[in-house]
Amino acid sequence: MKPLLKATLYFTAAGIVAYWAAVFSGAFPVDELVPGYRTWFLSFPLADFWIAATSVLAAALVTANRPLGAIVMAAAGSGLIFLGLNAFAYGFNTGLIYNLTVDEVIEIAIKVYCLAVGGWLIVSAYRQVATLSREPISRLGT
Repeated sequence: MKPLLKATLYFTAAGIVAYWAAVFSGAFPVDELVPGYRTWFLSFPLADFWIAATSVLAAALVTANRPLGAIVMAAAGSGLIFLGLNAFAYGFNTGLIYNLTVDEVIEIAIKVYCLAVGGWLIVSAYRQVATLSREPISRLGT
């Protein structure tokens, strides 16, 4: 499980960097689809880079079997969940999620990735704590 976890954390970080490089280079232009969309969209780079940084740090700490890795991994996971839920709510409230252009399908895939991987990272962090503490998972929750 650890190799898949590490690969996912590094993939997440690399994906975020590649995504914003594409945005800022103009390869993935951000159009004003609804009033305020571009401003809303461009408010995410710092938060996304927080997710990328915590993903890389978590991968390194998990590799070293450091307990802090679980906490940092949970931070990365919760950041992904927040990002996915925020983007989904915005798309739903503006109706953009129903505008199935190629760009929006990519954005929907990113939302699904954020929610699925974010949840998996939090569960994995919990399991990492259980493994490092050598306590059964059922006892850690009580």
